[in-house]
Amino acid sequence: MISPARKPEMIHVVGKADNRQHAVIELVSSPDHGLPTSSLRARPILLGLTSNNLSYARGGDLLHWWKTYPVPSTAPAPYNDQSSWGIVPAWGYATVTESNIPEIIPDSLLWGYWPTSTLPTLLCLERSDPEEHWVEVSNHRQQLMPLYNRYERVLFDEKNLDDMAWSTVFRGVWVAGYLLSEYVFSSDPRAREPIHPLGAASKLPWSADDADLSTAVVMVLGASTKVARSFLWCLFNRPRESGPLGLVQVTSSPDVLQELADKGWGGKSKTLAYTETKQATEWIKGLQPLKLVIVDCGARDNILNQIYRNIQESALSSCKTVILQIGSQQKVYTADEVQAARSAMISLGKIQYNTSGIQDTVINREGAATYFRKISHNWKDWLAHRASAIPDMRLVYGQGIAGDNGIYGGWERLSNGEARPEQGLVYAL
Repeated sequence: MISPARKPEMIHVVGKADNRQHAVIELVSSPDHGLPTSSLRARPILLGLTSNNLSYARGGDLLHWWKTYPVPSTAPAPYNDQSSWGIVPAWGYATVTESNIPEIIPDSLLWGYWPTSTLPTLLCLERSDPEEHWVEVSNHRQQLMPLYNRYERVLFDEKNLDDMAWSTVFRGVWVAGYLLSEYVFSSDPRAREPIHPLGAASKLPWSADDADLSTAVVMVLGASTKVARSFLWCLFNRPRESGPLGLVQVTSSPDVLQELADKGWGGKSKTLAYTETKQATEWIKGLQPLKLVIVDCGARDNILNQIYRNIQESALSSCKTVILQIGSQQKVYTADEVQAARSAMISLGKIQYNTSGIQDTVINREGAATYFRKISHNWKDWLAHRASAIPDMRLVYGQGIAGDNGIYGGWERLSNGEARPEQGLVYAL
């Protein structure tokens, strides 16, 4: 008896040395072998692409993202060379194709961190808190930050397809904005011990004074980015007396963001285009802050240096200045640009932000069940109010892995800086 031909699966691969180099390869999946204990296979069905995916490629070796889903050794040459080619993961949903975990049966839906591929992928899972949460425990993934090894079984509801699509684009970055507002710059830092932007494992000090925004002006660079929009939404929902004194947004789309800020902040906010940043110092000076917090979510080239120079040459030079590095510009960085960015971290005294480090700290302090209950409540609140929180944002749907309308085309747009900040790239596989 002749077995029916298997449909080729598609995988998006990216060059490790030059992330602009990428391709789609076809691979005929081999007959499934038996599953290891406490394992399943799941096929990605809905993924989102954002500038974060460029970061996963750029930091793939340093932060072990390339190890999450190695290119199969059965891939055609030269893409089977795992030292040169890798798979960039993305956040989204997958359906279980087979499982020996009693609680997760075939056709179950999982949220998590998946390969940009249609190939069913093997996960080895252990139960975690709260209920329906699981942790990937494969040896090759143990150097990953814990955030990227968490999976959640969710219920499929056709009425929630729109929420699922928004989740692929926003859920991962929304958590970063929430933790920054709630724990790094807590609205009540003397009642809740604040957390350093790298988390408690860094063993770096972060006092109540560091966390206090009541006498500070916050300046957000790259304010149109998704993590910035999430952070700003959380700020707008804080008690006003917790600060900041004022908010400056620097963005390529000032009109919409100024309108949103005016609703919650009135005359205490100013939104500037990248060409208008010289106006910021005089406006900030009028608020008489004791501290200036600059949150860099991916500013354009040299903007931060210009702003910092303007501050140092003004009456604000005596003001305490804190610079947080949250995100990077939407582009592929050369080796020289990566080195320049690292040098700037040192010369400007920038503080790196790490979502996983903060989440791990909160889980250790509050317990996973309490933490994820809070996250779920606030995330659902944002989803319910997204029309007012991000009125200019729209989803751009693509299909599959290959072609201009697939993940291949999405990577082209991201790596060339062509994806608009008001667009969310979502792909049905």
